[in-house]
Amino acid sequence: MYRLSTDETQMFKIIAILVAVTPVFLFFRNVVFRRSAVMKQAVSDLRRQIDYLVWLILFFIAVGIVYSAVNLIHPVWR
Repeated sequence: MYRLSTDETQMFKIIAILVAVTPVFLFFRNVVFRRSAVMKQAVSDLRRQIDYLVWLILFFIAVGIVYSAVNLIHPVWR
């Protein structure tokens, strides 16, 4: 049977402590560093603008694909 060395058990203890402390840390960070209503609105507006930008880029990519497909098929129709 394989026995863990002292260093390995210490490492596992540290990992277990970190895993146990992570939710507590995230909770306190959320409670202490809350955003103001103005900041939430600004972040919401920024995300909306980024969404519009992504949709615009996807639209241009789709237009390019359709244009390329039409140019590829058009000579066959003549």
